[in-house]
Formats: sequence, C-alpha cells, structure tokens
Amino acid sequence: MKRVVVTGMGCLTAFGDNWQSFRSQLENGKNAVVNMPEWERFDGLNTRLAAPIRPAFKKPSHYSRKAVRSMSTVSLMATRATELALIDADLLEHSCISDGSCGVAYGSSAGDTEQMKIFGNMLESGDMTGLNATTYIKSMGHTTAVNLGVFYNVKGRVHTTSSACTSASQGLGYAYEAIRYGHQKVMIAGGAEALCPSEAVVFDTLFATSTRNDEPQLTPRPFDKNRDGLVIGEGAGTFILEELDHALERGAHIYAELVGFGTNSDG
Repeated sequence: MKRVVVTGMGCLTAFGDNWQSFRSQLENGKNAVVNMPEWERFDGLNTRLAAPIRPAFKKPSHYSRKAVRSMSTVSLMATRATELALIDADLLEHSCISDGSCGVAYGSSAGDTEQMKIFGNMLESGDMTGLNATTYIKSMGHTTAVNLGVFYNVKGRVHTTSSACTSASQGLGYAYEAIRYGHQKVMIAGGAEALCPSEAVVFDTLFATSTRNDEPQLTPRPFDKNRDGLVIGEGAGTFILEELDHALERGAHIYAELVGFGTNSDG
C-alpha cells in the first residue's frame, strides 16, 4: 500500500482565490452570504440567500478561446483552481501530469444549468437555436473532470463524481484510492459548482434552506440551536494528491497525509 499526501491546494471562493485569504476569513468568523434581490422573480422560492463570487468569475485572459471552448463557468472555475493547485505543488509544467502518472477525480453536482436551458427550449419549442457540438459537454454532470483531463493533457484514469453534496469529497476519496493501490502517482482531486437559483430550489422544496433573508450575516449556522437551514454558494477547490515517495523524491512541500476513506449508502 502506498502512502498518500497533499502537496498542492487551490481554490476559488466568495472569500477569494487563495488558501491564505480563505482560511483567514473562516478563522475570523466572516460570512460571504448575501441577499439575492434578483431571485424575487421566482414565485414560491422561500430563500433569497446565497454566497456568490463577486465580481463574477470570468475566463482568465491567458486561457485561449480554443482551449476553453467546451467549458462553462463551472469547468472554468475548476480549471483555474487546479492551475493554482498545480502551481502550489510545483507541478504545473512537470512531465508527470501528462505521461500517464497523473489522473483526475473531480466532482460537480449539476454541471452547468445555463446550458441545460438550451435543451429545455428545444424540447418546449422545437427550436434548436443555441445548440452546438459543445452544449452537452458544458452541461453534463461530469463536465469538470473531463475538461480538466483535456486541458491539462492528463492520460491517467478519470473519475467523474456527481453525488450531490458529496461530489468533491468522493472525488478526493477515489483519488486517494487510485494512489494508495498503485494505479497513479499523482491525482488532481476536488469539486466545483456554479451558483444557480435552480440549485436553491432543490433544497428549498425540501424545506432545507435558510430563510433568514434579512440577516444574511447570521446564516448558515450549523450546530447552533437557532439554525434554520443551509445556504448555497459557488466556487471550486482542488487538491493535488501524491504518492509519498514521489513527493519526497522531488522535494515537494507536504501539507498533510490522507490515511483513510470510506463511502457507503444507507439504502
């Protein structure tokens, strides 16, 4: 059995795009939740709360149009978070990323809902305007993992995890197993999600969202007796997992060691 360590981290969040800023905000009890007045038009939606990235995330200028033509916002966020993680791990230009030693295990719950609207319009009206060869690739639930593999020229295994709230954590777990059992030396692992009111509706219909709409700074509040539900947000987080010997051989900085993973169904 191989030992598995974390050698790189990258994130895009409502708290910023670097781990230091993200951690500092969390430790200081900061909150990125805001009221979403643009959601007022959705009759019957109880929550008006979310944690968006502001200003809205845009394609990095150094990404060519051709390289990202199959990407929607969620894949772009995953790609940028992964770039930051690979830089942090000093692996961005390393041969191991594209020689078969590296794989991807990355999650997204829903893919891109903006692209799904185009399919919905086709089914409703019979009009295929807006549909092209990349519409499905942008919208599919496994869009993040697939696009990461193509963008970074990864030739190892690709795990596409789409399991709602556990999409990213399962991605991390399957990446851990891929290295532990000797299938890969390096894995790109994590998850991403773009903000959409349709995702808020999913939890709202389950009566699981916070409706503290006039006090966004006070919610969500897990483990608090006055909690009233969850708040959705958006962003991406990537970890670079690596076989310990591989990391030591190249003198990598090691953040942590992963020592176990389990995933089960309650039936």
